[in-house]
Amino acid sequence: MGAVSNWGYWLSLATMGGVAAAPHDLLVVDSEISLNREFEREYSREEVARMKRRPDGSPRVLLAYLSIGEAERYRPYWQPEWYDQAKKPAWLDKENRRWAGNYLVRYWDPEWQRLIFGAPEAYLDRIVAQGFDGVYLDRADAYSQWHKENRSAQADMVTFIARLSEHARKMKPEFLVVMQNAEELLEDKTLLATLDGIAKEDLLFGVRRAEEPNKPKEVEWSIELLRMAREGSRKVLVVEYLKDATKMSEAAARLLDEGFVPYFAPRKLHCLNPPAVLDASGKLPEHHCR
Repeated sequence: MGAVSNWGYWLSLATMGGVAAAPHDLLVVDSEISLNREFEREYSREEVARMKRRPDGSPRVLLAYLSIGEAERYRPYWQPEWYDQAKKPAWLDKENRRWAGNYLVRYWDPEWQRLIFGAPEAYLDRIVAQGFDGVYLDRADAYSQWHKENRSAQADMVTFIARLSEHARKMKPEFLVVMQNAEELLEDKTLLATLDGIAKEDLLFGVRRAEEPNKPKEVEWSIELLRMAREGSRKVLVVEYLKDATKMSEAAARLLDEGFVPYFAPRKLHCLNPPAVLDASGKLPEHHCR
């Protein structure tokens, strides 16, 4: 992770050839191919190995996306019978109104955790077996939706991440773990010691409306926590969902000044933008997908 100076994030409509042709130091992709939000197949070890090499033959860090706070109907673990209220597992909760096919889970439930790690057929175990360099954990922030039901929701999320990380590294000692959002969890020393990096969405823009600057106090609160990770030699990745070229260049300059690694993406993550590297005039590459 120390050598990573730029990164990319491409989940929807990604192609193996497109990933292999990309120049990025680090890429976050899905470990499998879905069509019309239905699981098709996993990438083979050979395909993963190809995506881990850049066009010039040099290696890149390849992380597999993994949601640990929500279940997704287009994943291999999903069972059609779960649509039936009478047959769905106790850990499966309501659907996310913003993201169709994503369902909140009681992540502290042993049955959910067994789907994620601990057996050859578990999600994380398969990611390790495919040859990915690490995992990119999403929806750790889901703990905040469970405080009324579970008073130890925050601690349970930290324990969950620590356990799955330990398990992965028993199989592959150099396996990387990067967590997206929930930066307040970094105050827990156990979690910080577990992670190799932290990623943050919408740090400067977009929490309330697209392209709108976030409130300064909220930005500074997050930056202070992210600085703690950076000072602890953890890589800090930031993705901003911006289209305005001026805002992108200004955001990149600020993030780079903080020692963070920026990337600019469309919110649907359906295409890959160039690395967020400023030229001599302080501007980003002009060609960005929308």
